[in-house]
Amino acid sequence: MEQAAAARVATDVVERPVHRARLVGYASGNFGKNVLASTMDFFLLFVLTERWGVSPAAAGLVVMVGLVWDGLCDPLLGRLVDRSADRLGLYRRLLFVGAPVVGVFFAVFFVDPGWRGTAILVWALAIVLLFRTAYSVCDVAHNALMMRMARSPGAATTVSGLRYMFSCLGALTVAHFARTFVDPARAAGGHALFVVTGCAALTYVATLWVSAAAAPRVRVVPEISAPRAPLAWVLGNRPLLLLLALGFAQALTLPFFARSFAYIGKGIVHDASWTGTALTTLALSQLVALPGWMSIARRIGQTHVLALALATTAAGLALFATGSASTIAGIALFGIGNAGLQMMIWASLADAIDHGDRQTGMRFEGLPVALLLLTLKSGGGLSGALLGHGLSRIGWTIATPLTEAQGARLMTMAWSVPLSGAALCFALVLGLSRWSRASDR
Repeated sequence: MEQAAAARVATDVVERPVHRARLVGYASGNFGKNVLASTMDFFLLFVLTERWGVSPAAAGLVVMVGLVWDGLCDPLLGRLVDRSADRLGLYRRLLFVGAPVVGVFFAVFFVDPGWRGTAILVWALAIVLLFRTAYSVCDVAHNALMMRMARSPGAATTVSGLRYMFSCLGALTVAHFARTFVDPARAAGGHALFVVTGCAALTYVATLWVSAAAAPRVRVVPEISAPRAPLAWVLGNRPLLLLLALGFAQALTLPFFARSFAYIGKGIVHDASWTGTALTTLALSQLVALPGWMSIARRIGQTHVLALALATTAAGLALFATGSASTIAGIALFGIGNAGLQMMIWASLADAIDHGDRQTGMRFEGLPVALLLLTLKSGGGLSGALLGHGLSRIGWTIATPLTEAQGARLMTMAWSVPLSGAALCFALVLGLSRWSRASDR
């Protein structure tokens, strides 16, 4: 009896192509998600070090532990949702129930309890872990929902592009309020910070609920498959394995760039508004570039789009490295390339899932989505720890201004680490391209 139950994999089948209005409603969830994710990505380390006096190395560990824990939760959740007889119904329930919990922990984190030293470090780590656990639940459900809504030909690129457009709008919103995080004078003793983060939490809840409501109605068709299918399905899916490696490599290295903006604005430019300008430039360039990337992706192969996006990203980093006169232009060019890269990662995941379905006759969504999230979050967490370690190595302290040599090392770190990562990602894309050509023969 138990073997038979384990062997049963239920598949939700969408009766007809999903209406574009539902796609837009679903994609709007990325606005709220990225408001929270960008805030944590850009400012968690900065708030810990500059407001609460945590050492850069210890703050980097908080970032790493939170993201790695989030990533480790994802595969377990992915396996659970794949066992559900009503996957879409489960996705909706998780989003409706989980979103308010995520919003509460996010807002609570930015309430300064007044503790310092070990006490504030322990408190921050505890709240970050609670936030990341709840965020993982909603993140798996929302991203797995994309795989259900991208079944028709060409839909994966459309949905991925729409999602990333809303993500860019979320990042643009965060950039608008950047000074609230990086300029203590604007925060009015922390009240402005709490108001901004409270509104961000409410936005997250509202957009995730809209996204859940946009999910189409389906009929449930049970299928019989081997109990060991998930592991064999993943290990036999070479496009998925290469995509996971690509996701980890870019998440480990590329976030160094934007995460450095707050420190560059304070320690080198000596202007809190520069951070907001840099983040706005990054978000706007990505938003403007997305329609072009969506059009290109419909005309050339995925690996060619990935290669072109990585080349553009590397060119932006190289331009940024040439000096102060070209830093904003370099940020814009980096954003253009990064938009194509991030869009195609999720579009490629949809194709990798379809590849596994064609090869084995079994469709799994929650687990591959969770594995990609695990690689992205683990890479991002390690990236935060490395940035904290790098700040310690260059001698960053709260009260002491950077010397010219320290500033130069900070700038070099900001562009050299992601540039090396872009080169590694390019090598992985070449491997994906070779597999694609071999499979077409």
